[in-house]
Amino acid sequence: MGNETGTEKDHLVTRPDGSHSRPASFIQRAAKNSERLIVMGLIILMAVVLLLATIELGRQVLLAVIEPPWFVLDLDKLLDLFGVFMLVLIGIELLDTIKVYFNERVVHVEVVLLVAMIAVARKVIVLEPDEYDPMTLVGIALLVVTLAVGYYMIKRAADKHGSTKTGSESKSR
Repeated sequence: MGNETGTEKDHLVTRPDGSHSRPASFIQRAAKNSERLIVMGLIILMAVVLLLATIELGRQVLLAVIEPPWFVLDLDKLLDLFGVFMLVLIGIELLDTIKVYFNERVVHVEVVLLVAMIAVARKVIVLEPDEYDPMTLVGIALLVVTLAVGYYMIKRAADKHGSTKTGSESKSR
């Protein structure tokens, strides 16, 4: 870069490491700004959905408690409430994933695996085993084991490299 004239050097951007590069084109800047706008929209929409789901969960709990007999919930109602509760937890983890992407421009695999584990746990909690054939139940069991092993391996690799940020630990609440 030593042979550059003054006008050529004026068009270069100096990076933090001291090297030079050409500034991003209009298309690249527009794509980056569009992406940020879309991600911000997703964060807002997810927050609204989570708020509505939490209100619905509260409404369902209140109705379940005040219906006669008071403060007595049958097993089916409890399973329904746990299902909605787990759905809210999945939404919170998805919101966290979107926020991490917005701030760091990376998707943390361990957070995605955590969301998948919560989703499968929700399915297992509300599962009626009599409604499924045995091979489907074996498949769900294998899915649970696979997700757990994958999460363990990702955590172990992250711990070896000094990065221990996962799901709830990476939250900036």
